[in-house]
Amino acid sequence: MKFRRGRLYDAFFISDIHYLLNKKIKSHKHKELFQLLDHLNKKEVRFDNLYLVGDIIENWFFSADRRLQRVKGKKRFNKLFERLDRLSSGNGKKYYIVGNHDTTSYLMRLTPKVEHYLIERGWIICEKAENETLIAIHGHQGQYNKFTWMGSILVLRILHVFASAFPGVFKFSENFYHKHLNRQDPSTVEETLHYYQKLSKLTHQDKKVLISGHTHDFLCIPKMNIINTGDWVKSNSFVIQDGKKFSGIRMTARKEFKKEFVLNV
Repeated sequence: MKFRRGRLYDAFFISDIHYLLNKKIKSHKHKELFQLLDHLNKKEVRFDNLYLVGDIIENWFFSADRRLQRVKGKKRFNKLFERLDRLSSGNGKKYYIVGNHDTTSYLMRLTPKVEHYLIERGWIICEKAENETLIAIHGHQGQYNKFTWMGSILVLRILHVFASAFPGVFKFSENFYHKHLNRQDPSTVEETLHYYQKLSKLTHQDKKVLISGHTHDFLCIPKMNIINTGDWVKSNSFVIQDGKKFSGIRMTARKEFKKEFVLNV
């Protein structure tokens, strides 16, 4: 698949970047992501609406708020968001949908400095973005309720205290989280259907397209009008809306892209 120069699309969806994360703690594809964003910008491809569908900034294993206060940290924020901002046509909106890894707040709010940074750049911060065609939500709501979320954050904050003194605890905390706090992501067909049926009910989906991230599974379930944007840890994937057509695209190599699925609604 190739992008035509100067093409304008309705929307761009991407999730689970886990930006700022150190590769010594967890793998990521940030280099490849920048290659994608630079390629789209060079081709002058623009989108009326941008949707960041959660877990964009990694805030679980360290404080993104503290990093933003540093000159080097601010440059790293700018490195990502300046590229994203360039993709906006200026005729629509830019949504930052809060995911579980974006925050360690009991109320699921972004940290004050990160929130202020995004608002200054024109991003709308929300838990769910919705219009007459689609609903975009991170998806952790299908695994957490208010009580399990608060309990997980409490344990995570305790781990943060130890990790600040002993960096090796970062790796331990990741393993601990996946084993004890992160309810097992759906792996079978039955578990997957149950998970998305729950999300559909929670969001009052009706006949709209439901777009989520969270599980890192790049997929489309046409019968349910459901799409998962995948991630930038293993999938290198994103979704583009062109009218009533939603295309799931995977970056296979630099400047090379493969259309994995198309959902027409």
